[in-house]
Parts: sequence; structure tokens; C-alpha cells
Amino acid sequence: MKQPDIDILIIGGGIYGCGVAQAASVCGYRTMLVEQRTLASGTSSQSTKLIHGGLRYLEQFNLKLVYEGLSERERLLKLAPKLVTREWFHIPIYEGSKRPPWMVAAGLLLYFILSGGRSRFKWLSKTDWATAVPGLTREGLRAVLAYEDASTDDAALTRAVAASAQSFGCNIREETRVKRAVYDGSLWTVELSDGHQIKAKILVNAGGPWVNRVSETIEPTPPGMGLQLVQGSHLLLNRPSPGYIYTESLDGRVMFFRPWKNKTLAGTTETAFDGDPANAKPTESEINDILTTYNHYFPENPCGKLDIFLTFCGLRVLPKSEGVAFGSSRETVILTDNDKQPSYLAIYGGKLTTYRKESEKVLKLIMRSIDPPHQRSTRDIQLS
Repeated sequence: MKQPDIDILIIGGGIYGCGVAQAASVCGYRTMLVEQRTLASGTSSQSTKLIHGGLRYLEQFNLKLVYEGLSERERLLKLAPKLVTREWFHIPIYEGSKRPPWMVAAGLLLYFILSGGRSRFKWLSKTDWATAVPGLTREGLRAVLAYEDASTDDAALTRAVAASAQSFGCNIREETRVKRAVYDGSLWTVELSDGHQIKAKILVNAGGPWVNRVSETIEPTPPGMGLQLVQGSHLLLNRPSPGYIYTESLDGRVMFFRPWKNKTLAGTTETAFDGDPANAKPTESEINDILTTYNHYFPENPCGKLDIFLTFCGLRVLPKSEGVAFGSSRETVILTDNDKQPSYLAIYGGKLTTYRKESEKVLKLIMRSIDPPHQRSTRDIQLS
């Protein structure tokens, strides 16, 4: 009988691929991860760099997603205290704002409850506005509320999870892509771009925006789903940030301003993307929208295109649906070729904050096919 080289081959070195690699490796599975570029080179290094429950998802009444995010936020604050830090976020509310003060306060109260009392919030008095958010325009300002959430370095967090996986024996190969993967009913034979051929029991497709492109290299054709890619663009502005600010863009969408590399990180957008994920970049319209929004809130220190230090955008993987991207589900979807005994699993979507919990869901499915050498959770694995 053919013998496998490894138990699990994971395709994709973003936060979810690294999370599954860590979860599998700590249980003793022989695990390999391949990444076509470098770890965290895609969306996992191009987010708004927040670890949060997703305050805006309360508007979708997705309390489960918010609760899970807040629970994982607290866990990551303990597991990675040098990578994930608690911060105060400020929400300025103006005359004509889409969300009036009472609605925001009600949302923050619910956020506080769902967090188990770990997301404190408060109203700021008018005398504190100038010092709390220096430079913020006061014209038409009705209220400023503040609440607690968390911030991270998304790429560093991904690399830390990968390093943890390696410490438990995972073999990680960067600059390596899958050319072809064939399943014969018992084992996967996978041809890699570096010339190696690997035999594995389980194949995990964690390709992120490339997930369906990866599936095109697999035989027989694995289960899949229609998806829409939505890019979230960011600008790194050559201005010191006044703090963490959660506000509205001029068309009513959510916009963040936050410190990053001693500058101001501004974003994000929601623009449909169709093409090679490697070619994603902010559009002129997105750049103008972000600059216009920033200058609206900070008119005394405006920015032009010459003040943009860096631009980047990550691609969200959302289930294909009609209507605006904001209304699409943010839930992670895990597809298998056989729920009872899977040999193939594909991860669609997901949030940076909940990578660990979702990775353990993938692991539980893998355990239906291969008994783990030993049982251990990532709940207590420190990340350095």
C-alpha cells in the first residue's frame, strides 16, 4: 500500500492557513504548509489591523459573530500581549450623521454586554473633545463616545502563529505553489512548483482570495461555492494620528483612522473586485474618497496625494449574493468532500480575529478521518 509522506497538506500561508497548521501540529499531525509567495503576503498583512468583535455587525443583528469575535479578542490579548493591545476608540457624531448618539450608545451597551463587561464605553464631555481627539473638526459635532477594542500587527501575528506551528514540527515552504493535486481514493499526490511530489492524507485549501483558483488544480474537482471578492483599501498618510477613530465616510460607510508606523492609517472601502488577486490595488475613486473623508474630519491639517506614504488593499472573500457587499455574511464557511470522513477541506471567508476558533473547527473535521496522536488545543499556546 502507498504510504503518505505527511498527514495534512495546507495550501495558503495567510492567517487561516497558519492557524490550521498550528492547530494540527500541536496535536501531533505530520503537517506541511505551502505558500506561493511569502507568509501573510496577501490580505493577512493588508487589513485595518484590528482585533475586534465588529461593532458594525450589530447592524446586521449578527450577535453570534460579534460574541465570538469578542471572546477571541480576549483570548488573543492573553496569548499575544506584545502583538495584541487594548485601545480606546473614539466615535464622533455630527449633525446629519447616519447613526445618532442614542443609537451608537445602545450599540456600545450591547457590545459591552456581549464582551462580558470587557469593552467599557463612555460619553466624553465637551471639555474633553479637543484633548481626546486633537485636530478633529468641531463644526456640527454633537457628541463623542469612546469604547475599548484591540489593535494588532496582522502580518506579525500571522508569522507568530506560523512560528508556533513550526515549533511543533510543521514544515513550511514559502515561494512554493501547488501545480496539481490528484486524489486516488486514499491519498493525495501533490506536485509542487519546486519539483517535489508529496503524498498526503488530507488536503486543506486555505487560499483566501485564491481559494477557487487553487481548486482548479485539484482532481477530481472538489466542492466549491460562488464568491465575490471585495477589496478594502487603505492609505498610510504622512500625518501623526490623533488616536483610534471610528467614524463614517461621507457616504455613510464605516471609516477608521488609526496610528500605524508613526503615521495615520485610513480606511477602509468596499469595492467589488474581479481579476487576479495579485493585482489588487486601490482605485483612484477609493483614494479620493478616503482623502476627502480625512480632510472633512481634519480640515486644519489636510492631506493630498503627495502626502500618501503607502497604499494597500486586502480582499475579503464573501459568498456570492445580490446587493451591497456590506450585507453579505462574514461567517466562515468550511466545505468538505465528505462531512463524515473528509479528505479535502476548503476555507471560505473569515475574520482575522476569529482565525484560531475557526482553525479548531477545521481540525475537528480532520479528526473524523485521522485520529490525532494526542489531544491539545491552541487555547493555551502563547504567541511570541
